[in-house]
Amino acid sequence: MVSLSGLSPVKSRRVKEEAAALAAKLTESSVALAPTDLEAARRQAATARRVRLRFNVRPGPELKRFTCRGCKSLIVPGVNARVRVGRGKQKALRITCLECGRVNRKILGTP
Repeated sequence: MVSLSGLSPVKSRRVKEEAAALAAKLTESSVALAPTDLEAARRQAATARRVRLRFNVRPGPELKRFTCRGCKSLIVPGVNARVRVGRGKQKALRITCLECGRVNRKILGTP
């Protein structure tokens, strides 16, 4: 890994952009790999998370939904997560992590 302590702001910005690109690529490939080899996909997702934490990079909104907020592991709908649509007053998408059991809700629209 690259140390950020002795870098100028321009270089550190470039390093963070490269780290963000690497983390995004690792996450996308882990989601694609999950249906065939879940353990390898988990290792790739854990590496992507370590890169994001090391370089203080936030995942994009399209990649954020593949991380469980409870156990911080990779969740892929249909592989190790169950997806349901709520029928209450507020329509919500309920994604249940089958590893830890946490239910992640995403509100779909206003009533």
